[in-house]
Amino acid sequence: MTATERIIPRPERKSKLGKPVIIQWKSVPMLRSQSINACVNDIYESSKSMGFIKINLIGASSSGKSTLAEVLCHQLHERDHTFEVHHLEDKDLIDFRTTIQNLSKNNQILSFDDLSGLVAKFGKVALEKLEAEITTIRHINQNEDRKIIMLLSFHAQKKLSKFLRISNFTFYTDCQKEEVNYLEELLGKNQKSKILQFANLRSQSRINHRFSFQLSRGNHFTYQDGNPFRILLYNNGISTRFVVSPQLSWILDGEVCQKCFPSKKTDETKINLEKFRDDFSKKFGKGIAKRAIELKLLRQGFYTQPKRVMQAEKYIEQFFNAKKINLEELAELYGLKERTTKLFPDKQPLLVENA
Repeated sequence: MTATERIIPRPERKSKLGKPVIIQWKSVPMLRSQSINACVNDIYESSKSMGFIKINLIGASSSGKSTLAEVLCHQLHERDHTFEVHHLEDKDLIDFRTTIQNLSKNNQILSFDDLSGLVAKFGKVALEKLEAEITTIRHINQNEDRKIIMLLSFHAQKKLSKFLRISNFTFYTDCQKEEVNYLEELLGKNQKSKILQFANLRSQSRINHRFSFQLSRGNHFTYQDGNPFRILLYNNGISTRFVVSPQLSWILDGEVCQKCFPSKKTDETKINLEKFRDDFSKKFGKGIAKRAIELKLLRQGFYTQPKRVMQAEKYIEQFFNAKKINLEELAELYGLKERTTKLFPDKQPLLVENA
């Protein structure tokens, strides 16, 4: 009798809720529970009900705070295009009222880098003034409808004033042995094993350039440090857990985010703008060109529509809020359908032709 060999495929590992434990981000495997995007969702959902959100990024020099700040800023404004992004310095934080007054009335994401020497550099009086201004941040310019998400980066949280230490969300990019007891005070004694594990994982990543998590007995999941993910410890006020985050350059995959890092105004950009205007208007007509720019601005949170159009939008919004009509029905009523298109060869910009 001939024996028949039957291969039974191994089922995909799933959690008790039926969701896969391992997912992929741009074809790179990762643990679902450790996605930085879940943290972004926490922050974004909180911003819906809170006008001011404060996020602390804590870690040693060169541990990835600035990299993490870039990712959080980008992913947050991708969730809500009404947010502007500004990467600022300690002097902008000390002159906080002026900084806020110089911003537009749109929702703001403000990232302040390396504030560890704040007191030594500016003194306690300046810090006390800053604390008072942050308390009344949404009343500056009398614009209480504007939402503000503020990211502050520090080397050592223990040296901060209690006011700056308190935050809605905290990310730790590193943990030295001498900091374990202090983190235990901040996060709770029940988190000691997790804090020790984080310190160990950071050591693993530095020495072995990889770090691992045990999924079950004899079953581990291993990341290559920085290729693309790096380990973080995250607290949202409810729980403390491990997350991993890539670099923004990996997310953008060679593209440039003009919202995160807009081109600086120079004589060269002025010449480029003039060439752009002439070529753009010639290919599409001034009316279409202006409308396309208006739509682009609108998606970025800048309202340039005529007042009557904006008033009409507020009129429609009242029906939406009362749940009397929905957007799909309204579009159908006015014969508006979703469209897609391609940019044909004769409409390509000059920079592509000259490349």
